[in-house]
Amino acid sequence: MPDYWLTMLDEDNFRYTVERGIYGLPEGAGDEAKLIKPGDRLVVYIMKKGCRELCQSFTAVLEVAGEWQRSKKPTWPDEVREGRVKYPWVVNVKVLIMGKVEFAKIKEKLQRLLGIGDLDPSRLRLYALYYARRPLPPGVGELVEAELRKSAAAEMRTHDKLVDILVEVGRWLGFRAVKEYRIDNSRVDVAFFKPPRTTPFAVAEVHVGGDVYKDLAALKHAYDRYGSKLVYVLARDEEQVAKLLNEALQGAFHEIGEHIAVVKAEELHELHETLKLAGVKGLLKQLKVAKPADF
Repeated sequence: MPDYWLTMLDEDNFRYTVERGIYGLPEGAGDEAKLIKPGDRLVVYIMKKGCRELCQSFTAVLEVAGEWQRSKKPTWPDEVREGRVKYPWVVNVKVLIMGKVEFAKIKEKLQRLLGIGDLDPSRLRLYALYYARRPLPPGVGELVEAELRKSAAAEMRTHDKLVDILVEVGRWLGFRAVKEYRIDNSRVDVAFFKPPRTTPFAVAEVHVGGDVYKDLAALKHAYDRYGSKLVYVLARDEEQVAKLLNEALQGAFHEIGEHIAVVKAEELHELHETLKLAGVKGLLKQLKVAKPADF
């Protein structure tokens, strides 16, 4: 049976770890690296400091997929910023499951498994591999993995449902709507076409979880390539994501700031229900926005 080890990362380093499939430990953790073997699992917890979207949450279980090696050059974002190697012990990892399970949601279950009465993030740190120097107690890693799988399944159902609603709304408004549309090496959740134009008139991404910057990169590529209108649907952590989105649209993605419509999931549901009304259907047909067959 694999051992589970708790690792506490900041959000930027977590995203880098997932994207590159590599995990690192500081110089003083060489003994711990020797204990973590291929097949073991790393339970990832995101620290509050410097976080944006995933604060104080369990976000992934990673499987160690190789042997530890020494790194001699800055790799992680904070290493590059500081110009020095902070995590010289590195190993390849693969993602077993990703999601978001807030610490508060499973606090009581963790307390029972750990046998303590008042667990908080500062005490949780004591179980991290570079402090505890041992695997998590039995049942803890398995609990987090199971909760992440439930979270990911719920997110997928929500994501797919919202994509289906977008497609239906688009068709009712006279568009040909295509799911999972590829643009070069990128992909958007939905692309909307309207003859005689053969390229996407508009594209949409649905954010239930994951990387906001990756979503924006897909939308920006559609805008750069085709001049498409952009739609971004927020379905979770609206305040946190909206803040992150605003920062991104004023910074790295400022070119599309004036060309993107941000819609909350509840607003999309309301539009969908409104378009189902007989009177609205009749109005759209009379205005030739939609064809009778579309309904």
